[in-house]
Amino acid sequence: MTQTAVEIEGVRKRFGAATALEKVDLNVGTGEFLSLLGSSGCGKSTLLRIISGFEQPTEGSVRIHGTDVTRQPPERRPTNMVFQRGALFPHMSVRENIAYSLKLKRWERSRINDRVDEMLALVRLEGFADREPGKLSGGQAQRVALARALAGEPRVLLLDEPLSALDLKLRQQMQLELRAIQKRLGATFIFVTHDQTEALVMSDRIAIMNNGRIVQHGTPRDIYRRPNSVFVSDFIGATNLLRGTITAVEGKRVVLRTDSGTFHALASDMAVKRGERAALSVRPEAISLRRDPGATPEGYSVAGLVDEIIYQGNTVRVGVRAASGAAIWIEGRGDDFDGLSSGTAVVLSWAPDAAILLREDTE
Repeated sequence: MTQTAVEIEGVRKRFGAATALEKVDLNVGTGEFLSLLGSSGCGKSTLLRIISGFEQPTEGSVRIHGTDVTRQPPERRPTNMVFQRGALFPHMSVRENIAYSLKLKRWERSRINDRVDEMLALVRLEGFADREPGKLSGGQAQRVALARALAGEPRVLLLDEPLSALDLKLRQQMQLELRAIQKRLGATFIFVTHDQTEALVMSDRIAIMNNGRIVQHGTPRDIYRRPNSVFVSDFIGATNLLRGTITAVEGKRVVLRTDSGTFHALASDMAVKRGERAALSVRPEAISLRRDPGATPEGYSVAGLVDEIIYQGNTVRVGVRAASGAAIWIEGRGDDFDGLSSGTAVVLSWAPDAAILLREDTE
């Protein structure tokens, strides 16, 4: 059974009249890579700073490995933080940056040297020990910041959007490196990001935040395939939302009338009733395209005209304009859409279990 590394209970945070966090409850397992995901201003960085001790909660408690640290200062907590920009000391070499916190802890010189060498090897910067921070690339600087944070053996490492300032290719490379380092060490990482792909790629579990609350948490697969709200479905990855009114409920089967047609969907465990507003969420990769506008499967298909084709290397995104005017996006391999052009009449269809029914009022 996984032990709990961090327990957050009933945490609220107010800055004057503004509420940054509202009754946040969350447990993070030992050795887990958890991402706090949300748009700017949702409260994710504030929550991270409360875990680190750089902010105090207005209400609630924080425990790390069973110890209440709610009122403890940062230096007394078994945590360390990596910021958006590495914040390296410019007048110190790479080696001196990594060794700095160890000197404050009065480690012996030989132990410090061994630990610095170990950290440089971990982040694959063995030949950079004597280099000045100003002569490092962005990715190298972030790896040094990571090595410095890990050198003191924190039980929990907190990372506040440490990759957001990097270019796309380097960011993708660093995502894999950071994940590999975390797995190798078996450490607990809490990672703040606004990048949905980053969270999906790196995390054991994701906690999605909105307006100071955690609105859903779970594995990347669960959140992507079974979002619990229109907000989560629209925020995590690309999706098509077909909004309408429930006109019939037949056991677990629901009929939803939208501007783009009438659809059947499975209500799963959600209690619904006739007359409620709801939306179908259908992921682009779950939709099939046919080029003949003949008979279509009842309840889960839409006819329309190809409006836009976007090539993305190995994959292609196709935008189809339904008769209602709604834009529906599909995605697949490039050769699936060979010969397709703007204005082509097509029929889009999907399996009934590929459409997730969501209440509009759960946003």
